[in-house]
Amino acid sequence: ELLARDDQNKLHARGPRFRLDAETIRDNALAAAGLLSLKAGGPPVRPYQPPGLWDNKVGGDRVTYEMSAGEDAWRRGIYTVWKRSSPYPSFVNFDATARTACTIRRSRSNTPLQALTLLNDPVYVEAAMAAAKRVLIERPEATTEERIRHAFRLCLARQPAAKEVAALRNLFEQQAAVYAADATAAKAVVGKFALPPHTSAGDFAAWHAVATVLMNLDEMITKG
Repeated sequence: ELLARDDQNKLHARGPRFRLDAETIRDNALAAAGLLSLKAGGPPVRPYQPPGLWDNKVGGDRVTYEMSAGEDAWRRGIYTVWKRSSPYPSFVNFDATARTACTIRRSRSNTPLQALTLLNDPVYVEAAMAAAKRVLIERPEATTEERIRHAFRLCLARQPAAKEVAALRNLFEQQAAVYAADATAAKAVVGKFALPPHTSAGDFAAWHAVATVLMNLDEMITKG
């Protein structure tokens, strides 16, 4: 059917299914969250990474890593500074090369470190927070299911099936009940993040859980 509709593949109707490259995974998450900066050119930027990785001496000088501020922290992955002796950890976990030699083709592995990166790396945690905030701001009067559908389309560019909506609605209701009973836990999730108008910490924490699930789906990091 696809061959009949698009025999020249001008609409990209066909092609292999593969996991996105490291830089694109990060860019995709930031784009869905509404954070990605498309500013072009300029010097390299320094997004979040674990502290202390650059705290060594090179040629007698101490090299430090100071995180970029504002929009620069969300620029495309291609602009991330690269130190060959201490490369950007989340990119390495998704098979970015060390750049010590030319590489014709990157490998594509599937390891627990990748799931842990998507769950815990500050870039992806912040992206999930921003995605939750984006849904609440863009759909202020919507029902829970309407917000779920909007979040789904932002992340996966398709409409969810009924069972997918039901699963995410159950997750939201479960998390909302947990945080309603434990305000301290809700505040711990929110931290210093600026809440959308008329949104409680517990409600936002529950939406953050939904956004985190979407950001961690295989479909989110795979070209289908």
